[in-house]
Amino acid sequence: MQRLKFFGFILLLIVAGFGGGYVIGSRAEELKKFDAHEAQAHHAETSRRQLTGVELGQEPGQLRLNPDVVKSLNIQVAAAREAPKTEPLVLAGSLFLDSSHLAVVHTRFTGEVVRVGDVAEVNPQESNSKTRQVRAGDFVKKNDIIAVVWSKEIGEKKSDLMEALSRRNASKATLQRLEDLEKGSVSGQVVRDARRQYESDLIAVDRAERTLRSWKETEEEIAEVYAEAERIVRGENQKDSRVRETWANVEIRSPLDGVVLERNISIGEIVDTGFDMFKIADISRMGVLANIYEEDIAKLTALGPDHRQWRIRLKAEPESEPIEGAFEVIGHVIDPGQHTAAVVGWIHNPDLRFRTGQFITATVDIPGPTNVVLIPNSAVIDQGDSATVFVASDASRSEVSARHVTVIRRGRDFALVRKAAVGKSPEGDALREGEFVVTSGNLELFGVLQDQSTTTTAAKSP
Repeated sequence: MQRLKFFGFILLLIVAGFGGGYVIGSRAEELKKFDAHEAQAHHAETSRRQLTGVELGQEPGQLRLNPDVVKSLNIQVAAAREAPKTEPLVLAGSLFLDSSHLAVVHTRFTGEVVRVGDVAEVNPQESNSKTRQVRAGDFVKKNDIIAVVWSKEIGEKKSDLMEALSRRNASKATLQRLEDLEKGSVSGQVVRDARRQYESDLIAVDRAERTLRSWKETEEEIAEVYAEAERIVRGENQKDSRVRETWANVEIRSPLDGVVLERNISIGEIVDTGFDMFKIADISRMGVLANIYEEDIAKLTALGPDHRQWRIRLKAEPESEPIEGAFEVIGHVIDPGQHTAAVVGWIHNPDLRFRTGQFITATVDIPGPTNVVLIPNSAVIDQGDSATVFVASDASRSEVSARHVTVIRRGRDFALVRKAAVGKSPEGDALREGEFVVTSGNLELFGVLQDQSTTTTAAKSP
């Protein structure tokens, strides 16, 4: 009997649990329905509060706003203005040395460096300037002596010219002596042989002189050889002669005005014809290499030769004044990784402010689209493929109208919208210059307009 009572008690608990669960579940469902009803009622109340002070105008999409709504929604407007004639296209790049303004200096003969050229060194604390050896970073002028190389080859060629001059002088004197003798004193063959020898010596002198000229010996250096030959003929002492000391010297001169980028020699060093002694660059004109994305290439190619100008500014000095230049080459190879092409041009660098390898930005002015006005991006409400703006009747913002517009192009902050024809009222999807567009609170107005339209449609339906 006790066991039956126990089982009965357990069964009673189970039935009570099921009953309680059903009651609790039903209560939860009722609470959910109540919460949904409350939310719906709250949304309706919010919509009613938003619609308070907003009235539909006589025209489709027109809204009239009282001052409280303008203030509560913070309605702000901006005037559509004329779009700029050009749009800046900014390219990133770097500077490089123009190879046509870079000189690599070699010696024409293998030899020993006996002197390095000097430059003036001005010390602000001293009244007299001093000189020192040329080094990297110094500015040199064209034909300045930057080094001297002692070479036996040039000494031998100068000696060959002196020997040819000596033979020429001797053969000339012999010919003159024979021609001065009485006719018949010597045979004509002897005179002809002497004349042929003199002509042969003239050719040898000319050949030796041409060889020195082909080795870029100057007129002064060749004149010194002639003078030395005459001095030796006169029997003058050559122990103190300056020519003797510099007889085998080769002067290395700067081929252009520029800055010494590299100096790779020291006194006593043996150099050959393939050794780069100096690198000198005229950096008053710098090369510019910029990168352009492939979707912008057509903008540059459309520019005429006279309009391919750009402004260069250092990335390290973004606030500095830009320098005008021009670009000449638009690359035909697209980088597969970055999808960019190279644009190559130049800029003048008269004050040597720019340096090779520096990062720069190049700005090219691209002609902008015509028949457009400029408005802030915040004024445009996107709906799929269409765009809408609210146009205020005046700066008071008491009356606004929704208008579909055609967006021609968008930037980071502004949008270009099709412009209405001059002298005509804006039709369709165009804006007139000077019209006020709503830039703040327009999303709320758009929602109000949609709610008004939904309410109107619901009222008209049976």
